[in-house]
Amino acid sequence: MRWIYLRDQVFISLPALVRYTYFRGVASFAKKEKPSFSVVVPCYNNPEFLVNTAQSIAVQSVAPVSIVFVNDGKFKVTADAIASCVAMLGEDRCVVIDQENRGVAAARNAGIDAAVGNWVIPLDYDDVIAPRYIERCSDIVCGAKDVEFIYPHSLKTNSSDEYWIPRSGNPRRILDRCLYPAFSAFSKELWRRVGGYEVCHPLGMDDWDFFIKIVMSGAPCCRLPFFMGTWRGHALNETHAARRNWQCGRAMIVTLSHEWRDRNEVLTALEVIAGMADEVMARVQDKVRLFPEHPYPHMWLALAQLRRGEIDIAAAFARKAESLAPSNWIMGHVAGLVRSR
Repeated sequence: MRWIYLRDQVFISLPALVRYTYFRGVASFAKKEKPSFSVVVPCYNNPEFLVNTAQSIAVQSVAPVSIVFVNDGKFKVTADAIASCVAMLGEDRCVVIDQENRGVAAARNAGIDAAVGNWVIPLDYDDVIAPRYIERCSDIVCGAKDVEFIYPHSLKTNSSDEYWIPRSGNPRRILDRCLYPAFSAFSKELWRRVGGYEVCHPLGMDDWDFFIKIVMSGAPCCRLPFFMGTWRGHALNETHAARRNWQCGRAMIVTLSHEWRDRNEVLTALEVIAGMADEVMARVQDKVRLFPEHPYPHMWLALAQLRRGEIDIAAAFARKAESLAPSNWIMGHVAGLVRSR
């Protein structure tokens, strides 16, 4: 582990540090208008760490122009915690959104839509950012040409600390695994252009899908070679469900990003999805209820029901998916599989 850390510092961090130093120097002389940043904090029914998250926003060397809290589920305990955070940060720059429970992706989208800054940092309720994070992002935006996405190094804390230095931003790597921390910064215009966060993934991998869309869109990206945030590993993290069902969750990402993938890779992913665990199936059913006009959850359930021998139920889901996205070849393929049975 020590050798890997040293290797990453020499071959990844050092060149990025040289570039950052140059950008900071340019920014100090440039007459370019400084960007404005908003921080968006989606919250669920577990506000235990929220005050620490708000404190990390409060001590930023460059203050955000707005902080948006989204109470996803309208929980009273969360509302009380948010009220304490608003009192700390100042009511004049805080926005609070209460919405029915629709998941973290929908909460992020709602918060970003309400954000007034032209740059956004999505910050989960149990994460913290370093005091100079916004300042250093601002340096890059002012010193680099047309950058739209900034990804920092990060730490994970649980029983032992783990560092995370994103290895590469090339398209093939982002298709294979999530490369960036969830609190990476991006322009609000980029968020609009790529269609925001995907709301239908049942295992909380929406940030990976979002990053795929960013990289594959050709948006200019930049590494920030400092540890700029910490995300906590704890019992209520959504990542536990994702790890238990990693292969299925990744297969769903493959279908969502099929336009950049080989057809055989997508067909293999459909086989994996068909064998989804009951835990995943229940989550996908929730997505159908919450987002009935989204084709992918219907298609995923069609595959699962087909594998279980529930042909009539599978046919209903397949027809719905195909009607919602008639030009998507995956929907037609799954409908054909069901009809052939």
